[in-house]
Amino acid sequence: MHLTAAGYPVPTTVRDLAELYLTWGLARRHETPQGTRWSMPAVLPLPGDLLPLGTELTRRLDKVRWIMRTGPLADVLVNHLIDELGEPQEILTSLDRLAGATGQDVNDVRLAVAELVQCDDARILRGQESADPERLEPHHRFRLIMDWAHFHDTRIELSLASDEA
Repeated sequence: MHLTAAGYPVPTTVRDLAELYLTWGLARRHETPQGTRWSMPAVLPLPGDLLPLGTELTRRLDKVRWIMRTGPLADVLVNHLIDELGEPQEILTSLDRLAGATGQDVNDVRLAVAELVQCDDARILRGQESADPERLEPHHRFRLIMDWAHFHDTRIELSLASDEA
């Protein structure tokens, strides 16, 4: 995607680039008695907020954002299941119990469970019915059924050598 195709002129000077940053919300300019002060917003706009993106690129970016958000949360939950519970095939639990055991927020645990389910590493059942992690109340009991073979077959484990070696 070229800037001109998106309706933006190609910057040829630093001033042009600064104006483009201001237009896109990547920078802010404040005039003070001491001169111009530049700052950045706390949260940068997403690429799709600035430029028209194709459907496939939007889908890929959304998937990357989901993984970046849920991956670390799922790692905490998986570490608890492996290190503290010894890779159980199944546990009877709830979101609030998992939150307490892992030190995470209930909504973060919900996202972690949803990620494991989405990746086919786990299933959750309430009674005999499949349950949607996003619809569970924090106190609802469910069975978390792990597919450890799938989990280990679809992940890469990295080990970092210590400095003491």
